Amino acid sequence: MNILSRSTIIRRRRALVHTVLRDMAETGDTTVPPWWEADIEQEFGGLSGFLAELSRQWWTAYAAHVDALIELGCDEPSQAWTDVAEQMPQLRAVLDSYLDESALAEAERRHCDVLRWTTRRESRNAA
Repeated sequence: MNILSRSTIIRRRRALVHTVLRDMAETGDTTVPPWWEADIEQEFGGLSGFLAELSRQWWTAYAAHVDALIELGCDEPSQAWTDVAEQMPQLRAVLDSYLDESALAEAERRHCDVLRWTTRRESRNAA
């Protein structure tokens, strides 16, 4: 029995995302080319899972950058969007191309809720 560890799966998925995004950058595609569909299906269970992973990567990088700006005393955390988009242009372009996909809707809503709570700079009541 060969059971993969969570870290092995994460590394494998990150490698596939990196390879697909690099290929898309080279070809100028902002939607997933058909030749990647089988690999994405096998690794992520389909386009929805792949887009959810892209969204997770984007929002993780974005939240870290917003946090850094706040720590540095920057009163303009909206600068984080521009900065991260410049650092991850292909990832952002792909997410923008699939903006109407239902796979992204819940993730985007959840991340925006967290961001709104974080940037309010209010204490959160214990649950």
